[in-house]
Amino acid sequence: MKKILLTVMFALAVIAGVFVCQPAYAESYSPWNIDVTITYNGDSYVYNLQDNIGQFQGEFEQRGFYLGKRGKAELYQNLVDSGLPSEAVCEYMLPNFSQITACFKNVVKERKDATLSFDNSGFTYVKGQDGVSIDCEKLFYAMVNTGGRKTVIKLPLLVDKAVSVADLKKVTVLKGKFTTSYPSSGANRCYNIARATNSIGGITIDVGETFSFNNVVGPRNEQNGYKQAKVIMDGLYTDGVGGGVCQVSTTLYNALLLANFIPKASQHSLVSSYVKAGFDAMVSYGVADLTFVNDTAHPVYIKGEIKNKSVTFYIYGESNKYRVERENEEQRDKFLTKEIVDKVKYPELVYTDQTKVVVAGSDGVKTKSYLKYYDGDTLVETKLIRTNSYKRVDCIIARGELERTSEESNI
Repeated sequence: MKKILLTVMFALAVIAGVFVCQPAYAESYSPWNIDVTITYNGDSYVYNLQDNIGQFQGEFEQRGFYLGKRGKAELYQNLVDSGLPSEAVCEYMLPNFSQITACFKNVVKERKDATLSFDNSGFTYVKGQDGVSIDCEKLFYAMVNTGGRKTVIKLPLLVDKAVSVADLKKVTVLKGKFTTSYPSSGANRCYNIARATNSIGGITIDVGETFSFNNVVGPRNEQNGYKQAKVIMDGLYTDGVGGGVCQVSTTLYNALLLANFIPKASQHSLVSSYVKAGFDAMVSYGVADLTFVNDTAHPVYIKGEIKNKSVTFYIYGESNKYRVERENEEQRDKFLTKEIVDKVKYPELVYTDQTKVVVAGSDGVKTKSYLKYYDGDTLVETKLIRTNSYKRVDCIIARGELERTSEESNI
């Protein structure tokens, strides 16, 4: 009905000789017209609807040129609701609207998110840039709402906020770290620890990805650069290639626990000297692995560090909801010390004061391992994560059989 009424009024105006495009009327106030100066940072563009409609004779009604601000707004909304792009509708109703956007094209910027790179030395961040575009819809309404009066309009913009360096730093915080030491280890064991640590340090575990210690570190054999050192085998310490790598996996395991993950891990047959009982992580390529899934909403980053015969792992990612602490309960069966004399196996041991540790002693231990979750100083939850039983191994010391004479003692 409104369209019909406007058409009738327009026809009457033409017949009456007061057609709004006549120069005499154009110089006066025209409520249907748009006469604006659009500005931004010292640049400006003058737009007058009356000056841009001459080429569209016969389309005045469809394009709503002589509708008032309410009619123009309704037509715009109907066209946009039909699925047409906002800028195309603006061009249709306000011919040469695209020249406005072209005038201010230098304002438009593509959104570029900040980025990061990570290696074992840490994080490097590169700044991003917010996306900026002209808010065509807001500009359209600002223009039609002038009601034909000369008006200055500041160019309205849409800002598409980019991911900033500050945003990235919020999801690359230190989640947990753990250190173990090996002050008495020999050169080969130190070498193996450093080699395995360097294999892991600097890696990223994406959202939903599963980390596998064995897949990352690879086989612990001579072909892969590992050396002979003490390992636990069948409940005893013996020489084997790759000795010391389990200290690396154990250190990483505890760092992950403190970072609010619960990895899958296997225990040693004997208690380890470098960590609480029930918190070790034995690995053996093709047999036992250390794994965890990144079930957070952001990537997880692992840094490894060797310093002063200590190995440390740092876990980075999104902030933990709670602070995590480890606790164990244990029952110990103390090992016994036995002495033996075996002249066949140990002919070098002649006198009673000549001894050799044949088997190092290790307590038998039964443990329960817990994680405790704190909100500040308030304990929120205690979670049992493991129960373990470690074998007791008695210490065996071989010695010679003969007592030294006083003369031999003075030699």
